[in-house]
Amino acid sequence: MPSLGCDFYVFSAHKMLGPTGIGVMYGRRAVLDSLEPGRGGSEMIKEVWIDRAQWNDLPWRFEPGTPPIAEAVGLTAAIEYLEKVAMERVGEHERALTRQTLEGFARTPGVTAYGPPVSVDRGAVVAFAVEGLHPHDVAALLDAEGIAVRAGHHCAMPLMRRLGVVGTSRATFSVFNSPDEVSLLLAAVAGLRSAL
Repeated sequence: MPSLGCDFYVFSAHKMLGPTGIGVMYGRRAVLDSLEPGRGGSEMIKEVWIDRAQWNDLPWRFEPGTPPIAEAVGLTAAIEYLEKVAMERVGEHERALTRQTLEGFARTPGVTAYGPPVSVDRGAVVAFAVEGLHPHDVAALLDAEGIAVRAGHHCAMPLMRRLGVVGTSRATFSVFNSPDEVSLLLAAVAGLRSAL
């Protein structure tokens, strides 16, 4: 983290094959020392008097309530799994699937992919729209084919407004996806267009 020079760095466990309900927040010590906790409870307090309390040391001062123990075990397992696979290999695999998807959508009339072009190093997420179909309808029709995508604003409503779209459908890839699955997605999306 020091090489990034950031004050905070956060990520959700479920974005890296871990369980929901837990994530990680890195905070630079100088910044964390200057902050007051927003909640109280459990191990956050070092000492209590009738009229005041003293916060505990880091990291406990920002950990209210009972820790999510099962989720932490699951997050640890996810990290160990990804380290075993090797993040470089994970990245290569995800980039190949993303490239295959973007190139396939570029050849499909009526399909618009959003985000950086194939030549840019980007995440394994492809947001797309199918002309004449609402993103939720795209998701439902693909679901009927056994293909899971997300649909909606993706926590980016201002961006959707700027793009002039009601939302997008979104395919996300990881280590468990294959090129054959991307081919099925591309064929199914092309089939949606031909059915209009």
